[in-house]
Amino acid sequence: MSKPRHPSDTRILLAEETQFVSDKLRDSLSERGFQVRTVTSGADALETVREWCPHFVLYDMVMSDMVGPAFLKKLKAEGILADDKNTELKSRVFVMSSHNSMANVKECLKAGASDYLVKPIKAEDLVSRLILHLQTKRQVTELKAGDVSDSGRALHYMHLTELLLRESLKLAPLAQSLYNLTGMLGLATEAVRVSAIEARLGVNEGTVRASSDKKDIDGLKLDLAKYPEVIFVLRSEKTLALDNLKDDTTMAAIAAQTKSISFNAMLVCPVRVGGDIWGVVSVRLPDSKTVLSDFEIRFAQMTAHVVGLVVARESARKAA
Repeated sequence: MSKPRHPSDTRILLAEETQFVSDKLRDSLSERGFQVRTVTSGADALETVREWCPHFVLYDMVMSDMVGPAFLKKLKAEGILADDKNTELKSRVFVMSSHNSMANVKECLKAGASDYLVKPIKAEDLVSRLILHLQTKRQVTELKAGDVSDSGRALHYMHLTELLLRESLKLAPLAQSLYNLTGMLGLATEAVRVSAIEARLGVNEGTVRASSDKKDIDGLKLDLAKYPEVIFVLRSEKTLALDNLKDDTTMAAIAAQTKSISFNAMLVCPVRVGGDIWGVVSVRLPDSKTVLSDFEIRFAQMTAHVVGLVVARESARKAA
């Protein structure tokens, strides 16, 4: 399956028993140029995937003849379910459900779903999620000593890391510490904005706890449906690094219709507190910056780790 370069090249199979829901999603996607086919049973969905090889399958969680996890299991057994390592000749499955149950979300993601959508589904939010999954993502790995070819830059980032650790030891209020940490990361990456966002899987609303470009922003609420990159990181628990987006013409025609896709390069790192995902650190880069260096990615991951330490310390203080 070749990577689509235009909406008309993108095949989407919609498996939904409720006619009203099916018609609405089909019309919204067709208006944006996607190729869309609809089916009303799991058996028909399975047969269509085999014959048509859609890039995406939007599958209703509670199809009467085959529930979501069972459908995913069959695709995986036949080797036609896409994963992060190989999407060639394979389909990505978005499970749709009226219930935002954490148990359902985890079950479907573990079974191989690429995403989980809660009904009712807004067309704009769905297109944003499609774009994110079609973009080429960099495989982020840990830096090794042998990878450091520029000793000067290495020393620079070591110094910045020391500043991060010093900030974590200060007993400043949480909002002030997070503002300082996002500011340091912003300077290191020349970002337009760095935000520390408290958000949890299964909750539709996130909270901006600090942002490098505005000091008194703590408490700002976000509709997570408008931030597919945050949802991706919460679900995958992996760092998301995207660069050269405007040079990647794969989905340029779709992105032009989607206001939320306005960046050229971005980085989102998970923040862990006590083994659980507390939220993310999000880095938005200016249009002039198209490529993220390994040093910048590693420093962002370190910042997210320190944010987790600071949040954990504050939680422990309040509990005492």
